[in-house]
Amino acid sequence: MGIGTDSGTATGTGTGVGVTEEHRALARSVRGWLARTVPPGEARALLDAPGPPAPGARPEHWAALAAQGLTGIHLPEEYGGGGGGILDLAVVLEEAAHGSLPGPYLATVLVGAVLARTPGPATGDTLRAIAAGERTAALALIPGTLTATPTATGHRLDGTAPPALSADAADLLLLPAATPTGERWFLVDAEGLTVRPHHSVDPTRPTAQVRADTVPVPAHRTLPIESALVRDLAAVLLAADACGTAARCLRTAVEHARVREQFGRPIGAFQAVKHLCADMLVRLEQARALTWDAARAADEETGDGARALTAALAAATAPEAAYTCAKDTIQILGGTGFTWEHDAHLWLRRAVLARQLLGTADAHRLRAARLAAAGARRELTLELPPEAARHRAEARPHLAAARGLPPREARRALAPTGYAAPHLPPPYGLGAGPVQQLAIQQELAEQSVRLSDLSIAAWVVPSLIAYGTEAQRERYLPATLRGDLQWCQLFSEPDAGSDLAALRTRAVRTGEGWRITGQKVWTSAARTADHGILLARTDPDAPRHRGLTYFLVDMKRAWGIDIRPLREITGESLFNEVHFDDVLLPPDAVVGEVGGGWRVARNTLGNERVHMADQLTFDTGLEALIARSAETDDATRARIGALAAEAHALACIGLRTTLRQVSGLEPGAGASVRKLVQTAHQQKVAELTLELLGPAGAVAEEAGERALHGFLMSRCLTIAGGTTQIQLNVVAERILGLPRD
Repeated sequence: MGIGTDSGTATGTGTGVGVTEEHRALARSVRGWLARTVPPGEARALLDAPGPPAPGARPEHWAALAAQGLTGIHLPEEYGGGGGGILDLAVVLEEAAHGSLPGPYLATVLVGAVLARTPGPATGDTLRAIAAGERTAALALIPGTLTATPTATGHRLDGTAPPALSADAADLLLLPAATPTGERWFLVDAEGLTVRPHHSVDPTRPTAQVRADTVPVPAHRTLPIESALVRDLAAVLLAADACGTAARCLRTAVEHARVREQFGRPIGAFQAVKHLCADMLVRLEQARALTWDAARAADEETGDGARALTAALAAATAPEAAYTCAKDTIQILGGTGFTWEHDAHLWLRRAVLARQLLGTADAHRLRAARLAAAGARRELTLELPPEAARHRAEARPHLAAARGLPPREARRALAPTGYAAPHLPPPYGLGAGPVQQLAIQQELAEQSVRLSDLSIAAWVVPSLIAYGTEAQRERYLPATLRGDLQWCQLFSEPDAGSDLAALRTRAVRTGEGWRITGQKVWTSAARTADHGILLARTDPDAPRHRGLTYFLVDMKRAWGIDIRPLREITGESLFNEVHFDDVLLPPDAVVGEVGGGWRVARNTLGNERVHMADQLTFDTGLEALIARSAETDDATRARIGALAAEAHALACIGLRTTLRQVSGLEPGAGASVRKLVQTAHQQKVAELTLELLGPAGAVAEEAGERALHGFLMSRCLTIAGGTTQIQLNVVAERILGLPRD
């Protein structure tokens, strides 16, 4: 699916911050309203204006914005709001940023979000006015030099706030100030303050200087607000805004790369451009996943620790994604991107503004590391629809037969019932859809039943079901699903690598069957497998993909197979090279059509199960780093915070992918993005684990030996299953729709 072809949203890849159909519909609605009401020229006019706007000026679209209910979508119905939450607002903000909506919208709804969590006599009428669009608002994230001195009727405010987003257009200011008893928050009418609009980096949403000179604030306007709550909500909403900017940049870059020609070809055909665009997508999807969960945590009120942790992770990732994607878009646009007339610098300006106001990525990574070290965690849970209870009840008596058994015996007991592989069609499985699969997984966990892993056989089974003969299915599938047959994969070759179409192993038809000659490499389990799946070239004159045939090989009985262990950099021999010297395979060893092996091999990776997301998002390696973070310096703690952001993004992407499948949608880009992020993430965890040992890490004994082994072993992760570079090509071509080279 090419970029933007999903009807759910236009913000980049078909899935925005929200993943449900309701949020996709909301995104479509906002996008349509923006297209009708806010022409692109409105933002350009502000960019080209000779100076900052006059204080208190509202954009032309403000009344229409309020009429759509967007100023109060996240506010309680009792105040005239839509009754939604922070996640609903995040969906709107992403679309608004994608459309470069100018004006004080983000600042106003942020103040509304804070006040909605702050009961008091001053908040009710203010929330009604914000929801109706009658009042605009802004806030400062830190006090600056603002101080508040107690008086008989309240406080006296003096000093200057740091640059405040959209304060130039605000009727109300929510300001923090230092008091003798600590930082407190005050709701102040703009008319009592001195507000000077800045010549801001982003003229479409400028900042302003806010100064108070002995401004009286009555007691009921002194609000019991937690500063951490304000900054967490600001982080989430600015992260959502950043996702929209990053998505707009990605869309622009990809569309340009498709049509801009250099050296006789679209530049999107060049691998360097492909990789740049694919990297942008990876950053965007991580940002969206973290923003989504941070918004959910704010809505769920799961506790300050989870809310703060997820907000810090989102703030560490999303603004940086917008900033780097904007720079990369200008690079892909070339000279055009460096012109004033193109909007690319407008998106860069928006990204810079948010980044400067919210703080550096490292500052948020440090906060995340500190929170994690103090015990803050975010547990991801998946709520299934009501029919899941019925599926669990149906599964319960079947799964009880495997309770208490070792994993291999549990598999053997459940395979005949279909519950060992419920995603497969009967009689091998149950033909279960996503909800039933997940319900069965929940019941397995409830009964503490674990099944042994099928490993490569999990790839073999779908291909045999789809393309195997009845005799092949009867012979291999029941035994494989019971775990009685072990398989290996014989695809890779020394000179082919990830390019399976370049395979040279030959299969020549004879009166007895097929003669196989050639070499395979990087084959795990070749020495222990009962059977292997083999791709070999049966027609050397056919086009590269059409001359391949898919075979089944009896690894124990076929004569002429020479398996040689390969010693890896760890000193172990997990992989093998396999030589075929005139190996005779019977005629019925072919799966599918002769010459149709490419199609069968592609199916091998299809028909995947739906998986539950990890409940806790930090694995043991990262947990160990977090436990040691107090002993390290800030630079190292920032690296640990970055790893925490990656780990949580991976878990969130997995959960979002599952939610899409449960909703009947295609999985989207999640699986491809996860592999690209996860392999590099595991390498970085292994590298830092070794690094923190210091001199002990140079000694292959005890802790040093374990860390060194983990580090060396991790180097295969970005090679196995398709190198990172090839995966980036696949993402660019299949997901972003860039032309093949």
